[in-house]
Amino acid sequence: MKDFNKYFSGLDRDFGFCNIKNGFIEESTGKLKFDPGDYGWSHRPITDQDYEEHLNGETSIGIQPCDDNATASFGAIDVDPSNYTQFRTEKFLKIIDDKQLPIIPIKSKSGGLHIYIFTKEKVPATLIRECLQNLLFLFGLSSKTEIYPKQTKLGKNQHNKPISGSFINLPYFKKTERRALKPDGTEMELEEFLKVVELNLQTKESLKSMVKKKVSDILTGGPEELHDGPPCLQMICKGVQESGNKLKDERDRFLFNYMVFAKKKFPEEWKKKLLQNARDNIIYDDVWGDEKVKEKIRLWDKDTAGHTCYDLPISAHCGKGTCLRRKFGIGGRGETNWPQVTGLIKMDYKPDPEFLIDVALDSGDVVQIHAKHIKKIAEMKEMRALIASQTKVFPPLITNKEYQVILDTLWANMRTIKPQAGTSPLEILKDLMIDYVNGPKAKSHASFLSGSVHEEDGYYYMVFTSLFEELKRNDWKQDKQRTSHLIAQHFNGDFDCKKRFPKNEGDEESNPQVRCLKLPKLDLEKEEAPDEKINMEDKENIV
Repeated sequence: MKDFNKYFSGLDRDFGFCNIKNGFIEESTGKLKFDPGDYGWSHRPITDQDYEEHLNGETSIGIQPCDDNATASFGAIDVDPSNYTQFRTEKFLKIIDDKQLPIIPIKSKSGGLHIYIFTKEKVPATLIRECLQNLLFLFGLSSKTEIYPKQTKLGKNQHNKPISGSFINLPYFKKTERRALKPDGTEMELEEFLKVVELNLQTKESLKSMVKKKVSDILTGGPEELHDGPPCLQMICKGVQESGNKLKDERDRFLFNYMVFAKKKFPEEWKKKLLQNARDNIIYDDVWGDEKVKEKIRLWDKDTAGHTCYDLPISAHCGKGTCLRRKFGIGGRGETNWPQVTGLIKMDYKPDPEFLIDVALDSGDVVQIHAKHIKKIAEMKEMRALIASQTKVFPPLITNKEYQVILDTLWANMRTIKPQAGTSPLEILKDLMIDYVNGPKAKSHASFLSGSVHEEDGYYYMVFTSLFEELKRNDWKQDKQRTSHLIAQHFNGDFDCKKRFPKNEGDEESNPQVRCLKLPKLDLEKEEAPDEKINMEDKENIV
C-alpha cells in the first residue's frame, strides 16, 4: 500500500473517481464508456483509504500527476486505438524490450495501453511530458496522442478557484485488473509490478539523457539536408530509403511540409529541391507526376503557412522536442505555429456549459484555458483571442478547413463532467433569488420602490434593478441583460408588469403604478428537507 500510494502520488487536494460497475461498451469502438455522473472529480483531498478501496475493487480512482507546484513523479502515454476489439499490444512490448526503455506498459481501463514512467523524486512536470512526447515516434504514435500529465501548470478559473485539470485512472483495480505486462505479454502481480517500478525509477538527469540517447539513436541516417530540419521529414525519407517503398498516401501533406522546410533552408532553390524530393519519395502514377508537383509549386509560391504537425503522415513521426531545437525545425527562423490543442472537458452547467481546453505550448508547458461559452471555441478568431489572453502565445491565422480539423479532434476526445449540485449558474441564481424574496417585505409604496418585495395572490413583485444590485453584491457574474433572460426563461419572470402598491387605510389617493418584475411563487419555493418521522416507544419504556 505504502509503495503504491507513493509511486502514484500527484495532486492531493482532489482526485478522480469512476463507478466501474455502471460502465458500458461502445459498439462502434469496443471502448468502455461511462455516463457523466459515474465519472469525474471527487472535489475533496485524497486519503490512504481511497487508494485502499481502489486496490480492493470498491471505487476506481484517478490521479492528476501534476501538483500545484508544477511538479510530478510519474506520467504516461495513453495509447487509445480506434478499435479496441482489434487492438494488440505486441508491437509496443517489443519496442520497449528491444530499446531497453525504462517504461512500463499497463492495460488501461478501456482496453488500450498506458505506458508509464516513474521518477525517484518530484521533477518539473514539463520534463516528464517532454520525455514522453519525444518517445511517441518510437512507437509510431501520432503527436495527437494523449500524454499525462496533460497539464504542466494548474492555474485558477474565473472564480479564482484552483483548477484540477485531468486525471489518469490508476492500474491494479481489485489488484487483478489493469495489470502491467511483461515482454512476453503475461501480466504482473501487484508485488512484482512494484519491484519493477523501483528498478526503473528515473532522476531528473537520467530523463534528459535517456531521451537524448534514444532519440539520437533513431534519428540517424536519411537525407543529409534534413539532419537540421523537422525529424518527421527525416524519418519519412529515411523509411523510404531503407525500404524502397515510396509514399502513396498523404503525398500532398508530405510535400507541403517539405516545402515549408525548404523555403527556410533553401530560399533561392526550394522549387528545385521540392521537385527532386517528390521524385525520390512519392509514387508517380496517373494522378501524381512532375506536372502535378509543378502545379503544387505554383500554388505554394506565395504560401507562408507553417507545418501541419497534426496531419498524417507528419503526425505519426512527430518529435516535437527535437524539432524545436533544430535550426530549421518548427522553431527555426521565427516561425509561429498553432499550439497543440487537446483535452477538451465540458463542464455541464445549466443552461450554458463551460469548457476547459488543454493548450500545449512550444515551451513545453501545457496550460488549461477556460471558455465560458461554446462561441469562444466555435470561431477561430474567438479561440485565438482566448488562447492569447490566457497564455503568452498568439496563434497565427489558419484556414477554416485546418481549424475544423482541430475542432474535430477536440470533440472526438471530449469528456463531460457533471458539476457538483448547486454550483451551476442557474442553481446559484435560484438560491440567490429565493433568499431575496424571503427577505424584507414591502410595507409601503416607498419601501416597494427602494427594493422590498411585495407578495400578492401567489406572486412576488419587485423592482428588478434592486434585485440585480443584490445579486451583484453576492458575486453574481452575469450582466443585466443575460440575467433578465435567465429569469424570464427559467423562472417565468414577467418584466412588463405594472403594479400599484395597495394604499394604506386612510389614504385618499392610490399609489402610482411601478414597472416591476413579477415572479410566480411556485417557481421559487425553497426545497425543504422532508420531516423525519421517529417511531416513539411507549412512554413507560423510555429511559
